[in-house]
Amino acid sequence: MKLGNLAQRILFAVIVGPLGLWLLWMGGWWRAGALTFVLAGSAWEYFRLLRVRHPEAGRDPETILPVLVGAVGWISEGGPLSHLSGTRDLAIVLSVGWILLHAFRRLPRDEVFPWVAQAVVGFAYLGIWGSSLHGLCAGRAPGWEGIWGLVFAIVICWVADTSAYAVGRTLGRHKLCPELSPAKTVEGAIGSVVATAAFGAWFIPNFLGGDLWLGAVLGALSGAAAIAGDLAESVLKRWAGVKDSSHLLPGHGGLLDRFDSLFLVAPLVLAVFRAWRH
Repeated sequence: MKLGNLAQRILFAVIVGPLGLWLLWMGGWWRAGALTFVLAGSAWEYFRLLRVRHPEAGRDPETILPVLVGAVGWISEGGPLSHLSGTRDLAIVLSVGWILLHAFRRLPRDEVFPWVAQAVVGFAYLGIWGSSLHGLCAGRAPGWEGIWGLVFAIVICWVADTSAYAVGRTLGRHKLCPELSPAKTVEGAIGSVVATAAFGAWFIPNFLGGDLWLGAVLGALSGAAAIAGDLAESVLKRWAGVKDSSHLLPGHGGLLDRFDSLFLVAPLVLAVFRAWRH
């Protein structure tokens, strides 16, 4: 019997949600592997979508650049090879250099600049900012203490999405960005920011030792970033003319569909944590 989309989403969430949380809790290579799968898999989806409009680029970017995205994560703060973090800038420069050389070799002259710009943005979004997922983990030791920052970023994305949907369905009257996401409303966005501010005001003092005001401000900023991340992926999918970034996750589409907000929220949360602790 074939399951409906909603049933697939629920079943997948019930199975994969606890598994993902367990991998993060385990620390070490388990945690690194889970985060690398999310980053490299999202990069594969991104460069696969670019090929829809730039077929001359071929499949090499979908093979090489996800590996480079994962490598940048490994040598970033919190990654399994963080002791090599001094080479991170070199890895980024070499990766951008490969993007340029590939474009010069494979693409028609008029397509070089658009593809390079889109490829570099994707690499920065997923490789550089995405590495914040590793940075939000306090070392590689197992247990909750090492992942509270990452848990905060993940949960606040869920709070933002759920509250925006609930408030938008009940009170929504004014479209937020009708050309990008017709279902999103101004009222839903306001409800999302209020809900994430409340969540941050509760979570940060209780689990990360920060002040209530810090949690409220960070929560509100994270709610806005989550909305922006979701809209950014909507732009990409409409540009490519697809409904989902892939079909990796039954009932949910692709990794980019599930983690689009997190790739903006995570670097924001990490930057605020660093400023607060210093």
